[in-house]
Amino acid sequence: MTDVNPGRIGMTSTEVALLGEREALARLELLATVSGLLESALDDYDEAIDSVAEACVADFADMCVIESIGVDGRVSVVSYRAARQHDLELPTIWSPVGRQVAPDRRPVLSFRRPGNDSHQSLAARQTMERLDAQSLMVVPVTAGGVIVGWLVAAAGGHRRGFRPSALRVATEIAGRIGLTVHSVLLRREMQGASREQARTVRRLRRLAAAATNLAGAATPQAVLETACQEACAIHEARGAAARWAKADGTAVAAEAGVVDLSVLERAFEAVTSGRVDRGPGWIAYPLPNTDPWQHAGLVVFVAGDLTGDEEPVLSSLASLIPVAFERALGTETAVKHEVRLRAVLDTSPVALIELGTDGAITSVNKRGQDLLGWTADPTTWLPPEALRRVMGDVAHRVLESGDMVTRTATYEGLEVSLSGARLPPVYAGETDTVLVAGVDLTEIRRAERALIQAQRLDAMGQVAGRVAHDFNNLLTLIIGYASILRRGISDERQLDMIANIEAASKRAATLTQQMLDMTRQRVDTGVVIDLGSAVSGLDAVLARVAGPKVELQIRASRNVIKVRLDPSEMEQIVVNLVINACDAMNSEGRIDVSVQVAAPPPDEVRRHSLPSGPLALLTVRDDGPGMPADVLARCMEPFFTTKERGHGTGLGLPTVYGLVQERGGQMIIDSEVGVGTTIRIWLPLERDAIVTAASDDTETWPAGRRVSGRVALIEDEADLKEMAVDALRSIGLEVVSFSSAEEAKVDLLPDALAGFDAVVTDVILPHQSGIELVAELRRQDRWLPVVFMTGYTGARDNPPDQGDPVVLKPYTPDQLRVRVAEVVSLGRIRARNGSPPPGP
Repeated sequence: MTDVNPGRIGMTSTEVALLGEREALARLELLATVSGLLESALDDYDEAIDSVAEACVADFADMCVIESIGVDGRVSVVSYRAARQHDLELPTIWSPVGRQVAPDRRPVLSFRRPGNDSHQSLAARQTMERLDAQSLMVVPVTAGGVIVGWLVAAAGGHRRGFRPSALRVATEIAGRIGLTVHSVLLRREMQGASREQARTVRRLRRLAAAATNLAGAATPQAVLETACQEACAIHEARGAAARWAKADGTAVAAEAGVVDLSVLERAFEAVTSGRVDRGPGWIAYPLPNTDPWQHAGLVVFVAGDLTGDEEPVLSSLASLIPVAFERALGTETAVKHEVRLRAVLDTSPVALIELGTDGAITSVNKRGQDLLGWTADPTTWLPPEALRRVMGDVAHRVLESGDMVTRTATYEGLEVSLSGARLPPVYAGETDTVLVAGVDLTEIRRAERALIQAQRLDAMGQVAGRVAHDFNNLLTLIIGYASILRRGISDERQLDMIANIEAASKRAATLTQQMLDMTRQRVDTGVVIDLGSAVSGLDAVLARVAGPKVELQIRASRNVIKVRLDPSEMEQIVVNLVINACDAMNSEGRIDVSVQVAAPPPDEVRRHSLPSGPLALLTVRDDGPGMPADVLARCMEPFFTTKERGHGTGLGLPTVYGLVQERGGQMIIDSEVGVGTTIRIWLPLERDAIVTAASDDTETWPAGRRVSGRVALIEDEADLKEMAVDALRSIGLEVVSFSSAEEAKVDLLPDALAGFDAVVTDVILPHQSGIELVAELRRQDRWLPVVFMTGYTGARDNPPDQGDPVVLKPYTPDQLRVRVAEVVSLGRIRARNGSPPPGP
């Protein structure tokens, strides 16, 4: 930014600062405009570059030229733009100067200062003098680390000369042009490859059509005529000729197109040795057959040399002709059956292994080779000892009984079902063999175990939820009445007893919450945290998790990053990700944890349906071995793990993913083998909320404080309702209590709801839940303040308004007093000020 003397120009320091801020905003708007213009470069590159140059001239330069290096190494001008009142001596046609002024990758900024231009290069000085310019900038445009052009800008005498800040903006613009050039070149390269691939596909389709036509030829003559026609069509050859000399001295011949008879006989003689031969303008392929006394060949007359993908296609066509010819001679049925049988065996999803009477393996299909890690070489067909014993037992029992026998074998972490059956001999003198069919049951067993585990967890969750609900009601009574008794007792020994009751109750409440956490029966408390400070506060915990050989670095923005996330959920997410990273690195390496506010890239916005604005970003990166593509594709599946048995449940990443999804976020995993894994978690920001904390069981109600208002209380447990009514009435509130949602609606709807300042309801009520009741009440009064009481929802639904406070059971009377008093006061303030009600 140019230094300005406020006294010299008659401006205050504040005005100068505001000028600098406006200038910075203008530069940011320019960069945004350039990015938007370059998005259309893939469709019209020249027009996009021209628009970028015009935007630069309109914003901070009197002249902007974008030069490009062509394939031949010559420099040309892509865009040449200048302002109407430029105060420069501009040539009608611009001669490229980027290579002379800035031959390397370093940007150049030159000032035209009389008497002090020793720092300027000769080329830059000459260019500035020719233009009569105040300043000159030349910035290389690089793509893939290679200079592909330059961005040249000049300023006349009517405006301030360029300064380093303008050079940084120009460098950023050049960088974005370079990325665009790289994308355009890549797209053109891909289009070229696509066209080449399309040509190859067309030839292969022609080859497939040729195979079909050959199969449809009914006579030997028709087979050779079809072969010649297809050879011309595949390569667009000038002509083709085929000849089949039989053992009896007769021959079948055919031609198509233009055939050079002067070289035809020589070409046919060349292929009798069984090798491909060629000469000027022709290529000959032998047509091998099963009879050594027969000779056949195909000669194709080509206009030029064959390319790398054309010759294999013609060679493949030549290999098809003998099969079709022999079929036409009467062997069609045998050939077809053999090919189909081999295709069935090789494409079968079942491993098929043939065993002789001595237990030796005589044949294996493709699936069997893949399952056992064998190749087509029979010397590799050596089954593991555990599998060999089971296969031998199956073969022995099949040959002994003649019946089908099935056994299960386990080896190298795989579980395989083996079923054996007798194969009768084909020729006289052969002995019986045994065909063993193998099916890999590993994935089936894993899925069965996962299903059983999921069913157990679901049943456990239902039982735990019901127990937690009833148990939390009892604990609320115990804790509540213990708190009430404490206020009326002064005897120290009795106070100690009450303290013991409260401590035991809180331990029981903690156990209940742990049981709910295990089954993921969570309640949204509406807590808003500063994600950066919360993650930074885990440094000691994460250091113990990582261990002494892991270099752990935590970086968090100093700005407050507000997200709606419970501290325990945040801790579970971060700790799970760090543990996974440590396990992947065998507890030795580097882990970076960072928190910031960022805008997701446009491709991720489209792919994962993310908001386009700024979001909270939590990143956990490690330099471990990374995940191969197959593991990366399945890492989010519940119960999938690559760890040894007993060292992982496969629930870490799915749990984190579930928590993030529940909070409206998205988790994205990038991993590369040998490089490491990066996990990014995007969470929506809570801009209008204040940072709060989870409910504190040490909250107390100030003695003597009174609150006026009328409250509706819905609680189906009679003892709890009585305690809650006494607690609220003790601070001055008028309380009308109900035992069910139906009973409450009779008195509250349709007209009496206006007489209440707040509704306090349990979530779980008979017949209709508290959530459903509040939704019905708010259709009449959107301003209605609500406090929910619960320890377990029993469903996936959260309260419809995340701004409503939730009092978790077990609670103390003071906690209930504080929450209810807050919503009564807040509701009156909102109604008085006309603020919009909470919720969507």
